[in-house]
Amino acid sequence: MRLLKEIKERRLIQLAAAYLVTGFIALEAVTQLIDFEMVPAVAYPVTLVLYLFGIPSTFVFAWFHGAPGRQYAPRFEIMVQSALAVVAIATTVYVYRTQSVRLDLAGQSGLPQTSVAILYFEDLTPAGDLAPVADGITDALIDQLSQVRSLDVVSRNGVLPFRDRTLRPDSIARALSVGTLIDGSVDQRGNQLFITTRLVDGFSGADIQRTTVEIPAGDFLAARDSVAEGVSRLLRQRLGEEVRLRELQAGTSSPEAWALAQRATRLLDDAEDGFDRGGTIAASREALRQIDSLLAQAEVADDGWIRPVTTRAHVAYRSAWFAASGGDMDASRAFIEEGLSHAGRALAMNPRDAWALEQRGTLKMFEAVAMSPSPDELPRLMTGARADLEAAVREDPSLATAYASLSFLFTGAGDNVQSVLSARRALEEDAYLRGADRIYDRLVYAQYELEQFRDAATWCDEGRRRFPENYRFAECELWLMAAPPGEPDVDDAWRLLARLDSLAPESLRAFKRGVGQIMVAGVLRKAALPDSANAVFGRVDHGESVDPQRQLRVYEAAIRATTGDREGAVEALRRWVAATPGGTLGPTGETHWWWRDLRTLPEFQQFVSRD
Repeated sequence: MRLLKEIKERRLIQLAAAYLVTGFIALEAVTQLIDFEMVPAVAYPVTLVLYLFGIPSTFVFAWFHGAPGRQYAPRFEIMVQSALAVVAIATTVYVYRTQSVRLDLAGQSGLPQTSVAILYFEDLTPAGDLAPVADGITDALIDQLSQVRSLDVVSRNGVLPFRDRTLRPDSIARALSVGTLIDGSVDQRGNQLFITTRLVDGFSGADIQRTTVEIPAGDFLAARDSVAEGVSRLLRQRLGEEVRLRELQAGTSSPEAWALAQRATRLLDDAEDGFDRGGTIAASREALRQIDSLLAQAEVADDGWIRPVTTRAHVAYRSAWFAASGGDMDASRAFIEEGLSHAGRALAMNPRDAWALEQRGTLKMFEAVAMSPSPDELPRLMTGARADLEAAVREDPSLATAYASLSFLFTGAGDNVQSVLSARRALEEDAYLRGADRIYDRLVYAQYELEQFRDAATWCDEGRRRFPENYRFAECELWLMAAPPGEPDVDDAWRLLARLDSLAPESLRAFKRGVGQIMVAGVLRKAALPDSANAVFGRVDHGESVDPQRQLRVYEAAIRATTGDREGAVEALRRWVAATPGGTLGPTGETHWWWRDLRTLPEFQQFVSRD
């Protein structure tokens, strides 16, 4: 009780509270001075250190001088205050020098300051109500900064995996190979939105500059535009040059429509990620239904805005894909028709809208691939899909997803040269493109088909580096090891087979195991071990449940043919035809390099279609 009485008499609580409030106001003032470029950014950590050391100093002062009446400074107080002052000054010098060294090292780190990643802004509201707004601000910044020629900006797909980040900023910067990060947060206090933007050094993870804007709650479009202005100013400070951001397209003047569309976009990302992490088709289809409902509401809020309409076309395409994957082909066809209707409505609003053209082309291509159209209908769909996709990239040459679809289309048409060119352009425009693993895979096999094995190996190695746990790149190593050039390494082939077997998804594992065994047998033949190769060929499971399309016999024939076993290749083809009545190699029998050494054999001609 005596201690409490002493504290009360010496006004410890009142003096400490007064110091804490005054210090907080001083920190806010320093932040404002930094925002207006009146003092350097290092002023904030220096002020913070002095503020923190002032807290124990205030308690000491209050204890000895808080009581009414004349006070004297005892020797003990002088010693404590002196010690605190010495430590505070030493810490301040250390912090100042550390910040300077970090910035110097950042310039020597090899990460250019003009390489920029805009991290997803954090929603600080307790219920997470502003998450779509935070995402929308981030997406708008990425879109605007990507148009600045002097900057190399990581795409939305690149930063999306770090949206719910647990890594430190410097770790994210290293993963993305950038020298500058833009980070921020969105909060609401009463009827006001507070959006803080931070410019972060990619090497050290230290804040360089920060700015805060205050906007009336609900005025999301003003918030977006104000943040863009602040980022332009921050980058000018970082780079020492004017950075003019491209003005956003008019889009919508309705904050309600914009917020609904952003909610739909966030849910669409979550649905895609959820399926990639093992979610069910049923859950994905239900999520897409909810997303379409939000987009329909956005249309009602602004019936002149094209974005909700084009996004509905994309949602319909994804719904068609999920329905087909689940075997519901009638529902898939209905979604295709719905998506084509949305794309048509969007193109009626703007015939040159790149994303609407891409959605229509993608839907036509999917219909051609998945719906088994008639022989007369197939060429029309493929021609229409190609025309729409090529028109899309003419309108927007940065549309990486359209290039990816064109690559798939050219692969199906057997045009490997155009497939390679389109796939490479997709990666040039967006190295973090969703499905980039499949793009790398396509590049490998397109080069393989062209007998450009060195280029194929380069893409296989790059794919393995980017996606070390993806089965595709253990498989392509095996295909290339069994190809004509190069020295066989039997031990490495067995290691790759084990890796392929462990990485392949359960639904594909048995089939991919068979492919891998055939490649290992090819390596054994190249190593002059034909008996061992025949033993491995004999272990392959050709059952219908494993290989319903009967591809494994063709692969076996190809590997036997390219490793000098012409009789074994013909026998494998005979077994394939026996299991696939009426099956032929088609025109590729005359053109593919696999069959080059078999074309002089009369018995090979029965497997070739001349239609």
